[in-house]
Amino acid sequence: MESKKDLEYQKIKVGDIEYYIVDSIQDFRAEDSFIHRSNKLAQFDGNGEAKKHVGTYKGEKGQLISNFFGYYDWGKEYKDPDKKRKTEEAAKYAGTIISNMGCFFSKSNLLKYLEDAKEEYFAQEQLYHFDISQFYYDRLNYIKSLPEEYLFFTIYDASDNISQKQNRGYIRSDNKIWSIWRELILPKISYLSILKLVPTDSLNAEPIFYFRVLLDYQFRSFVHPNTIEIPFEAEVIAPGAVEEVKRLYRLGQEKYRKEVLDYMPQCPFSKITDERLLIASHIKPYNICKKENRDDQALHHLNGLSLSPTYDRLFDQGYITFSDNGELICGTQLSAITWERLSINPNAKNKMRIFPEGREEYLDYHRKHVFLDDVDNIV
Repeated sequence: MESKKDLEYQKIKVGDIEYYIVDSIQDFRAEDSFIHRSNKLAQFDGNGEAKKHVGTYKGEKGQLISNFFGYYDWGKEYKDPDKKRKTEEAAKYAGTIISNMGCFFSKSNLLKYLEDAKEEYFAQEQLYHFDISQFYYDRLNYIKSLPEEYLFFTIYDASDNISQKQNRGYIRSDNKIWSIWRELILPKISYLSILKLVPTDSLNAEPIFYFRVLLDYQFRSFVHPNTIEIPFEAEVIAPGAVEEVKRLYRLGQEKYRKEVLDYMPQCPFSKITDERLLIASHIKPYNICKKENRDDQALHHLNGLSLSPTYDRLFDQGYITFSDNGELICGTQLSAITWERLSINPNAKNKMRIFPEGREEYLDYHRKHVFLDDVDNIV
């Protein structure tokens, strides 16, 4: 968790209202202990607990969590006498509500998560207790049926009591959406991002918290380990021909890289022109082109950008994208400190020398399917 220092706040639109992102937490992993029992890994037992671990509430790290949520009474001892645990109703009387209906998920984010996770749902790299593919479409259709885009809920302090001396901070909600997101997410490869937002016209207003679920890059559907990287099925190729197919594949990639770097000989961020340090980064992922039988796109030089490694990673994993006229669009998945260290002002929307003419179809795909944010909500 990192707070803004000298950069301007990034802005995001929620409905018709513009907000500043005044702080963020980007890396809360979805532990198997939190996951709904239907998604649990085979190596673990139990039903999963409905409270989300947010770190220790003691010391310097605890102070950061307290400042983020604006809550400083972690570990207070209270209990619902009927349910024998901490509940939202009991928290109201104990004064341990952290945010009263000031947290929300978005329907579009949950749908994007399911789109990204579809390959893992159906071609599981992790070993689960159940065949999770049986749950996918029911969950997808349920999210699609939700009448509202923004799904607000309350969170309360469900931490270990101070007397337990373990100092583990937990948040929990008794709202329906809390149980829904626990059912959607997959363990170990999912994480929670929280944006702390205040209206741009009222910096002193009570903040709201935008909860988003994300999938580890290597498990997103377009780069999932199950996707085909070399376009052939070994079992239908004559013995001895596999190496020849691989050789032709490598030649195709080399030709593609040369054509991309010839057309765009400089990284627009680092200004590096040394070909040894440049990557021919696909705009529309290669695997998707092959799955769609679009060989004409897979190795088309206009479907590639010359980027130095750090910026290739930012683009490839969806932290940045470009408009059709080459304007840089920065997502909200990185902290202000990280943007500063990358020497990128996420609010500047600079036009970059990516020679965008002819790339419109590829850039449109990247914005819609690879970029981690909804472009329409970036201000």
